[in-house]
Amino acid sequence: MHNENTSPLVSIIIPCYNYGQYIEQCVKSVLNQTYKNIEIIVIDNGSTDDSLVKINKFSYDVRLKIIQLENNIPPGDGDKSAVGIGITKSSGEYISVLYADDWYLSTKIEKQVDLFDKSHSSVGVIYCHGFRYLEKIKKLVRWKMHEVRGYIFKECLLKGDVVIPISPLVKKYCYDIIGVNNSYTGSEYDFLVMSQYVNFDFVDDYLVVMREHENNDAKNVHSVYKRVQDFHTKVLLSDNAKSRGGRLVNKRVSRDYLSFGLKFITMLDMDNAKKSIIESIKIYPLYLLNLKVLISLILIFIPISMSEYILIKFNKISIGHKNDCNW
Repeated sequence: MHNENTSPLVSIIIPCYNYGQYIEQCVKSVLNQTYKNIEIIVIDNGSTDDSLVKINKFSYDVRLKIIQLENNIPPGDGDKSAVGIGITKSSGEYISVLYADDWYLSTKIEKQVDLFDKSHSSVGVIYCHGFRYLEKIKKLVRWKMHEVRGYIFKECLLKGDVVIPISPLVKKYCYDIIGVNNSYTGSEYDFLVMSQYVNFDFVDDYLVVMREHENNDAKNVHSVYKRVQDFHTKVLLSDNAKSRGGRLVNKRVSRDYLSFGLKFITMLDMDNAKKSIIESIKIYPLYLLNLKVLISLILIFIPISMSEYILIKFNKISIGHKNDCNW
């Protein structure tokens, strides 16, 4: 058990935009942490609903700091983000980012700080398993991650996203290394970039919950696609990343484009599907040997009415999360 007076300060950053219906549960889950030496920085990102009213209910707790932004900063908006602003204002030795529609289990921070106490100084990020909360059917589903530790950059490229975005506890200097003024700041890509520079470890426990609902940012496929393209161009296809990841970099980028291409096919957005799949093949030509890729090429070049018929008839292509495909 940590002594509140001597234990390291943990800063928990909560960006909130129009999540008034969820923010109370989110903040309560942080206030109820068994690890007490925390500061909570909630950034109201220009909300137009009652988010700020709900957030202010917790202003009695001296650990809570509220930052109100007059105008919303959308994801991927240049070099600014609500999360980046929160990190800049934080004082903690460790940082954890929690989205306003999600929540932590009560021992999340304590178990991760305990592991940091026992870990080598080269460890900069500690993650954990979690749950998906399927709001539509009100069901928790276990979300077990790849159990990899150490220098995991190549595993991240090979296996897709290794960490649940809200699960890591991060030494603050990791953000000093990668910066907080990136178009991807506050996303899971922070940890992919960090994996090039620091070692990772994990707590073998289910300590976070991500809510799946109709207004999740990931539902905006076209917006997410543009952000992923930007990340690939500026970061993942850089000489620095390629020198560390080798051919796995191209394979990862190609797989991401392919997954988006397949998603666009299910949306009958054949223009973007063509661009994504062709770009995927250009980056990693060996995908031409994959049967699903060949079928996809047929679907994007035949009349859309025929593609729609085939999709309905055979229901062969199903994409959930952008990295869920096994190619």
